[in-house]
Amino acid sequence: MAQSFVSGTDGMFDAAQVASLIGDLDRTLRQLDLEIQAEEERTKSFDPNSIAYPPLARSLRIRRDNLTATLATLEMKAGSPTIQTAA
Repeated sequence: MAQSFVSGTDGMFDAAQVASLIGDLDRTLRQLDLEIQAEEERTKSFDPNSIAYPPLARSLRIRRDNLTATLATLEMKAGSPTIQTAA
């Protein structure tokens, strides 16, 4: 019997698939952090509120923040009682 997640319209998701997705998102977040740091170093602009802050770093920060929220949601669902055992 495998554990599955129930999603409103998407049906069942295997717990292993969700765990794999969480790992992939975590690696992507670390890569985004490195890319943000590299762009800030390249432009010598570190203040996101500055007009001189690089647009690439700004967009990477937005992407990172969105992925962080997605990751938090997945981790919360992974630990919730919505896990069901599939027959």
